[in-house]
Amino acid sequence: MKKRIGSRQILLLIMLFLVALIPMFIKTPYILSILVMTFYTASASLAWSILGGMTGQISLGHAAFMGLGAYISTLLLMNANFTPWVSIIVVFFVVGGISALLLSPCFHLRGPYFSLVTIAFGEAFRNLLTNWNYAGKGQGLLLPFGDNSLILMRFKSKAPYFYLALVMVILMYLLVKYIDQSKLGYALKTVREDEDTANAIGINPWKYKVIATFISCGLVAVCGVFYASYIRFISPDIMMQDQSVKFVLPAVIGGIGSAIGPLIGAIILTPLSEYLNATLSSIAPGANLLVYAVILIVVILFQPRGIMGWYENSKFKIKLNNWLDKLDGRKKE
Repeated sequence: MKKRIGSRQILLLIMLFLVALIPMFIKTPYILSILVMTFYTASASLAWSILGGMTGQISLGHAAFMGLGAYISTLLLMNANFTPWVSIIVVFFVVGGISALLLSPCFHLRGPYFSLVTIAFGEAFRNLLTNWNYAGKGQGLLLPFGDNSLILMRFKSKAPYFYLALVMVILMYLLVKYIDQSKLGYALKTVREDEDTANAIGINPWKYKVIATFISCGLVAVCGVFYASYIRFISPDIMMQDQSVKFVLPAVIGGIGSAIGPLIGAIILTPLSEYLNATLSSIAPGANLLVYAVILIVVILFQPRGIMGWYENSKFKIKLNNWLDKLDGRKKE
């Protein structure tokens, strides 16, 4: 039997169609840039959630692995004329392998100790690139400008980057959703809840942490390839810890245990951050960060499970499901 397309899938397709029409009606580069960065942040947060959300290993050094992806793809383009599309495959396996190799001895650490180790690795990579002549040292690297080229992932307008970022976040979400509902996802969540229980039922926590690290850091490195192609300039500053926090917060606010949580969190936090920066920075430097921090603290205090945690136990979900079920019932009739 063929599976029917329900109201939920139709509603989702309509939303995606409307989002895809945005560049046709909104031509302002600034607004398109905010949307591109929203999709980019959501993609990186989704990648982080495989290790931090599903496995429970809170990494605060993912910006370093994103930066490694950006640097590797840039150096391959400038010195070997590699297209970013090929670099995506290279950085996924190279950065994923490096991260799994470096972090594997640290998986016996739990709680904040593992987070501290990831911060240390992030700073180590940043200092390495700051003092490495081949990578431009602290001055960074400027990607060559030129005519529009899909092969080189280089465009003069924001619209093509909008669609690339949209495709990236959709693929990232589908992959994370698939992992979340697969045997691998169940194993990772078992490790997150209780490592001793996981061991008792034949799930090797160390093995699955290595797998999660490889996938998570490899995917965030792929986001780095897009970031370098979009910004056209990279420096060691992209590896700073505050950049890693930008990947973590959408997952925390949206719902750290949900596949869609990082996406919702990024849609809310990225435009909010840009708005606060534009409106408050000129009035009182640093005020935008203070307001941003207060909002985050309030959300974490009153909704520690994030927006999706609230949604799962809300009357709104019941009403929405009833409405969608009625639509499906009418179609079947």
